[in-house]
Amino acid sequence: MSNLIKIGNQELAPKEFKGQRVVTFKDIDLVHERPDGTADRNFRENIKRFIEGEDFVQASRSLSDEIRGLEVPNRGITLITEQGYLMLVKSFTDDLAWKVQRDLVNTYFKVKKPLSAIEQLQLTQQAILEVKADVDTVNQDLQTFKLDMPILGIECDRITAAVKRKGVNCLGGKESNAYQDSSLRARVYSDIYGQLKREFGLTSYKAIKRCQTDMAVSIIEAYELPFALEEEINDLNAQMVM
Repeated sequence: MSNLIKIGNQELAPKEFKGQRVVTFKDIDLVHERPDGTADRNFRENIKRFIEGEDFVQASRSLSDEIRGLEVPNRGITLITEQGYLMLVKSFTDDLAWKVQRDLVNTYFKVKKPLSAIEQLQLTQQAILEVKADVDTVNQDLQTFKLDMPILGIECDRITAAVKRKGVNCLGGKESNAYQDSSLRARVYSDIYGQLKREFGLTSYKAIKRCQTDMAVSIIEAYELPFALEEEINDLNAQMVM
């Protein structure tokens, strides 16, 4: 099967030096349909503008093992890179030249070489790392979202348990007169919840975020009775039980 590449009105055999596509002066004259020697002459007239190793390579027979698609003559040969080619044909401005330049750049020089086993492994590892990073980001976002959600059942239970403990303590224990007074007991609990809502600026303690549960419990534990309510509890607890 032929590996010739259609360039303009001609077909060109691919040539490579160290894995990089290159062309010869003869190739350039062929595809641009210029007289033999045109590209060579233009190159020599502007030789001071070209950088060896970037724009061209002076290949000797000793480099034959690094060249594909070309038999190097005894005298050696000049190989032109993509960058060198574009500089060399700046003076070619006819319609064919524009088409040939486009074909060479997009079709000839931009060849996609098969990946080696190591390159494929590197790409696979990179893809795995990128997927892992995406998963980690999603998990982190999910955890942040969960913490920003309003409290759920387990957090509600922690808060209500903290309120009851604090309330019992404020009332003087479950055996106290104040605790036995259901109306007074309810007012104490209500005031503790009220303090909690005031601290967070909420109308319901259930709107507290999950990440704020520990703070809510600390506020409850630090709660202090209003003076009037404390006096009422003390007076009731001081009464003799008949």
